[in-house]
Amino acid sequence: MDLTGWLLARALPCAFVVTAVGGTGARLAVERELRERGWRRAAAPGAADLLVVCGPEDPDLADAVDRVWKQMPGPRARVRVPGADGAARLLDATRGRLLDVDRQRREAAERDAAARERAQQGGDEGHGDDGEHDQGNGGDHDDGHSGHAGGEGHGDGHGHGHGGMSMPGGIPMADRGPDRDGLTLDRLHVNLGPALTDWPAGLRLRLTLQGDVVQEAEAEIVGGAAVTSAFWDVPGPAAALDSAQRLLTAAGWPDAAESARRWRDALLAEPEPDAATRRGVLRWLRRVRRSRVLRWSTAGLGPIDGPVPEPLLGDVTDRWSRRLDVVEAALGAGGRPGRDAPADRSRTEAAEAAKAALDLLPSLVTGQELAAVRLVVASLDPDTEALRAHVPGRSHD
Repeated sequence: MDLTGWLLARALPCAFVVTAVGGTGARLAVERELRERGWRRAAAPGAADLLVVCGPEDPDLADAVDRVWKQMPGPRARVRVPGADGAARLLDATRGRLLDVDRQRREAAERDAAARERAQQGGDEGHGDDGEHDQGNGGDHDDGHSGHAGGEGHGDGHGHGHGGMSMPGGIPMADRGPDRDGLTLDRLHVNLGPALTDWPAGLRLRLTLQGDVVQEAEAEIVGGAAVTSAFWDVPGPAAALDSAQRLLTAAGWPDAAESARRWRDALLAEPEPDAATRRGVLRWLRRVRRSRVLRWSTAGLGPIDGPVPEPLLGDVTDRWSRRLDVVEAALGAGGRPGRDAPADRSRTEAAEAAKAALDLLPSLVTGQELAAVRLVVASLDPDTEALRAHVPGRSHD
C-alpha cells in the first residue's frame, strides 16, 4: 500500500446526501448508517467524497445529480440507495470503490484529460452543454431561461448582453436590472435544489438575486411522478423531529440537529418509547426551546397569517415551536403513552399543507436574504412525497 492508499484507508468518508421524491425511507437509513459508522455529512459537493442519492431512480433528477457529481473533487465515489433495505451493504461497496487507488487514479487521469481538452477548445468551453464551471461554492451555473438544474449554486445572469464574448475562466457576467430602489444592479439567477442536502426532496427554487437579496422566486417539484405513497403517511413525533433537524441544520446548530436525528430514529424503532427515550427527547426539547439565539435568528421570518393549514401559520419561530409541541404531546409529557396522542395531521392534510407551502414559498422568500431562505424553507418543510402520492395529477412543472 502506497501513501495514497494509506491515507485513503484512514480518512473518514464525507457524504453528500441527495434525496429524490419517494426516498425518505432510504434517506433515514443512510443518515442512521452514517452516524453509526462515524462518517461525516457534507454541506456542499466540494467537501464530499461520497455522493449518496436516496430513493428511486428518477430521470427528472438525473441531470441535477450529474452536475453535483461533476463538482466533487477526487477521490470520489457515488451510489444510489433505492430503499432502506440494503443501505449498509451499498455504503460498504461504495467505500470499497473509494479505497480503490488504481480506480481513483484512472478516473483522475480521465478528468485531467477532459479538462485539457476543454481548455484547448478556447474560451467557449465554459458555456458548453453541461453548464459546468466549477468555481467553488458548489457552483452550478444556469445556461439560460431553461435548463436550470443541480444543487445550490450561482446563476450566470442568463447570458444577456454579452454578445457571445468569452469571459475569464469561462465564467459569464451577471445580468443587470432595476432593484426595489430604482437602481440598476447585477442580477444573479440561482437555483436551490433539487440536488441539495437537508432540503425537501425534489424541491427546486429558482431565485433572482441582487446582492444577497431575493428579487424573484419560483418553486417547483422535480420528479416523483411515479410515487404512490408517502413515508410519513401518518405524521407523528418522528416526522416532526425530522423537520426540526433540517431547520436546526439550516440554522447552524449541527449538534442539536444530530440529536434530533438520533431521537427520530429511536422513536421509529420503538413504537412505544421507554422512559429513558422519553426523558432524553424531553431534555432535548427543553434545550432547543431555551435557545435565545435560535429564536432571535428565526423570529419574524416568513410570516403567514392567511387562511392556510394550521402547521404553516405564524413565522419561522412559530412553526418550529409547533413541531416541538407535536413531539412533546405525542410523548405524553403528562404520562400518556405516545400512541394515545393524536396525529397532528392526516395524509390529506399533509398533502394540502405541502401544496399551500409551495404556493406561498415564492412570496415568502422574495425580499429575504439568501441565508434566510433556507430557514423559511426548512420551517415549511413541504412533504413532497405526500403531495405526489395523495394529490393525483398535481404538477408544479
